[in-house]
Amino acid sequence: MTSAFLSDRANPEGLRLLPLGGLGEIGMNLMVLEYAEEIFLIDCGLMFPEPYMLGVDIVIPDITVLVAVRERIKGIILTHGHEDHIGALPFILPRLEVPVYGTRLTIAMVARRLEEHDLLAECELKVIAPGDIVATNNFSIEFISVVHSIPQGVALAITTPAGVVIHSGDFKIDQTPLSLERTDLNRLSEIGNDGVDLLLADSTNIENVGYSVSESEVRKAFAGFLSEASGRVIVTLFASNLNRIRELIRLAHEHGRKVAILGRSLHNNTQIAREIGIFDLPDDTLVDIEDIAALKPEEVLVITTGSQGEPFSGLSLMASGNSKWLKVRTGDTIIFSSRFIPGNEKAISNLLNRLSRLGARVLYPPIAFTHASGHAFRDELALLHNLVRPQHFLPIHGEYRHLDQHCRLARELGVAEDCARVIVDGELAQLDENGLQVIGQVEHGKVLIDGKGVGEIDFATLHDRRHISYNGMVMVVVGINESSGEVVYGPEITTKGLIADENEVIMDELHDAVGVALQSIPTIERSDWIEVKAVLRRAVKKYFRTTLDKKPMILPVIIEL
Repeated sequence: MTSAFLSDRANPEGLRLLPLGGLGEIGMNLMVLEYAEEIFLIDCGLMFPEPYMLGVDIVIPDITVLVAVRERIKGIILTHGHEDHIGALPFILPRLEVPVYGTRLTIAMVARRLEEHDLLAECELKVIAPGDIVATNNFSIEFISVVHSIPQGVALAITTPAGVVIHSGDFKIDQTPLSLERTDLNRLSEIGNDGVDLLLADSTNIENVGYSVSESEVRKAFAGFLSEASGRVIVTLFASNLNRIRELIRLAHEHGRKVAILGRSLHNNTQIAREIGIFDLPDDTLVDIEDIAALKPEEVLVITTGSQGEPFSGLSLMASGNSKWLKVRTGDTIIFSSRFIPGNEKAISNLLNRLSRLGARVLYPPIAFTHASGHAFRDELALLHNLVRPQHFLPIHGEYRHLDQHCRLARELGVAEDCARVIVDGELAQLDENGLQVIGQVEHGKVLIDGKGVGEIDFATLHDRRHISYNGMVMVVVGINESSGEVVYGPEITTKGLIADENEVIMDELHDAVGVALQSIPTIERSDWIEVKAVLRRAVKKYFRTTLDKKPMILPVIIEL
């Protein structure tokens, strides 16, 4: 089913909602709202590659459908500064050229990323605060404070002629937060009393029953770790977890330790937080990483990257003995203070083993309480539903099972069966006087970022990479006289990822098989490079199928001489 959203025609019928990312996967969040001639985007995030995406650095939403209607896009609204909500902006914003709205910290983090891509001067960034409203002919968007693992997150109250929509952003309900920020339950309740037509709420932690643990409990746990530690303490966490980084620095000061930051992203985010005044830190607590060598072990706390086992992160380099700044040794306490992202378990396990072999005390979930989630658990989500009391509900932010479980919760809490729906990326929903309906499917997808290439890597290329990784590659180079058809060079055969280089028996047999195949081609036909390549490919394929039961990628190369 097609829709007016696919063309330049305005939509006068209701509020349309189109997820292009974040509904069906964790990350890559991008929600499109359209009413009449106006469009807003909520968030513009990336996701990290799946294991099968060999060599890919990041993944962003395909916005082809938006480029055609970019004149109607009034802005991008950011709920907070995490990469899965802002990370695609450097790649998407140049194609849309629209204003970006976010809190001071969020905009500062966006500005840093745009500056790294030489885009900052071309972009329009607008700072908002909780309580502010962005208004157009058909939209009034109010920003509401929420607690998350990064400061200055917001939920959104979106008023349109079709009704009032609450977008939760990423949030938790922390009754004892470490900052003055609160999830503004009073304002959410007020809006709920006035009537909410549609709730869009984060589903990431729907499977966890109860309430998420307060960040103040994490602080207490770290105070205990620092009291017990007699040597250096090394903490690894997400670079965006600024609330926890701030508390670690304060705790270090209380326990007489200096703090060194190791990792580019950590440095950048900490610097941004200090520049905009959300880090009120004790004097002289932060030191350069090169200065820790002059300090006693009990005077050192290092905050570093590497919580997911990234191979070139600060912690991984320490574990392999390749860090220029410090060597892990007996007496060190190393703390993993983040969740283990699915897919990274093996890399993290290897890192934990290497650090343990070096004699360090390694603390991580579940053997120690080192982390609290920034996303609401099931009972917190139920509280949001009861405060807002929406007529309709769409779960957002999560894989399909998360969306499904959240939809079931909404029905348990009183939303009518046909008023709570699951939609996924590319499905177009509409809210109007007839309720909430799924009205079509819009072309969508993922764009793969590989080095400096944006979209040059497609799934056919990924298939080739997987094929090589599983079966290896064979290159056969032959030089043929163009006029006579005589083989004057080769065949020279090279294999990669297939057999050991020293296996002379296989290489000799393969060379003989290819030689026989070449001689089988009549001299006059050897000027047909397509035929020669086909014969070479069949010969190599047959040899490896019969001897090793392998199907390598075969690359025949003909040199015209």
